[in-house]
Amino acid sequence: MSTERSTDQQHLQTCGELSRQFEEKCQTAYFLQPDVIPHGDVRVADRSLGHMRGQAEKVYLHACPAFMIRPAEDWWCWAVTAMTFTTHHYGLALVTLHEVKELWGCTGTATLAAILRLSTEEPNTPHWHTTRAHLCGIPPERVDWDYHTRAGYQVRCEPEVRHA
Repeated sequence: MSTERSTDQQHLQTCGELSRQFEEKCQTAYFLQPDVIPHGDVRVADRSLGHMRGQAEKVYLHACPAFMIRPAEDWWCWAVTAMTFTTHHYGLALVTLHEVKELWGCTGTATLAAILRLSTEEPNTPHWHTTRAHLCGIPPERVDWDYHTRAGYQVRCEPEVRHA
């Protein structure tokens, strides 16, 4: 196993420092104000932003070429803003695939081109699932070509809101 780092990894900051900077920026981010968050649901917004941040760190560290979210329709505008904030912080490109209502964060022109090609392909085909899985760092043997037929597909995953 080689212990040499690639040239493109030598310039990377540690995620600890990036996280600290991200937290500082979040303190004044307008899209995290309760009156801007859909339904005022700060828990969902915090969880969603945490997910975006974790996925962006993976791409930033070259663990995988891209990440994707598919927000609920009523969260779309908020998610675009949060993804723009997050991808910008980690130096990633943001790609919007309106046809399938997906937001992608990525690095590299080849990855960007692969994501854009997805918009011309038939959704839920084996090739479509395989390409998406590769972009998100899922090994070929773990690709679920039948994901779209599984129970819970396109069901909102937001937690039930409990009122005291």
